[in-house]
Amino acid sequence: AAMLERLAALPRDEVASVLEAGWRREGYEVSRPRGGAFDLELRRNGRTTLVACRRLKGKSSRPEPLRELHAAGKDADELIYVAGGEVTALARTFAAENRVKIVEGVELARLARTK
Repeated sequence: AAMLERLAALPRDEVASVLEAGWRREGYEVSRPRGGAFDLELRRNGRTTLVACRRLKGKSSRPEPLRELHAAGKDADELIYVAGGEVTALARTFAAENRVKIVEGVELARLARTK
């Protein structure tokens, strides 16, 4: 819980940096496109994953940012939406129906660890 609170206090760009380091530890090549519906592009084993880091300050995640990620990621192999706060039922339904993985809670804290 403390790790999630620390993440919530950071600006989105810094959160993306922390998560970038976490995915690099897992063997991904990571790039950071500017602007758009996603914050990170991950590559490993010939697969591309797009990551959106939104709603990290405890606000509820609605379906709109997931729709934007889905629209931008039609050619990606995987889509990940990082949420620090509550994810609404509508957003979860959209994610389940549209191949968007939600990373939150324990999984988010594991990625954000510093070692």
